[in-house]
Amino acid sequence: MEHLDALLEIRRSLHELSQPLAAAAGMVELVMLELPEDQALYKEIQLVDQQLAKIVEIVAAIRRIAADASQMAAPRRQGRF
Repeated sequence: MEHLDALLEIRRSLHELSQPLAAAAGMVELVMLELPEDQALYKEIQLVDQQLAKIVEIVAAIRRIAADASQMAAPRRQGRF
């Protein structure tokens, strides 16, 4: 059962990580809307936006892996259906 508890804690932590990550991505998007695209700073902010998007993808992939592992680690119910 320890493995299942660890997986559930990972899933909770990933959920908590997603909240500030979404906030940061939203702030970056707002800054990009305010800056002219021809400014050098816009290109730097755009790079930050791209890197945040990669982090979001990585977190989502880890969440899927942890969810799948949680299902495999959960005790199977035996009953009649």
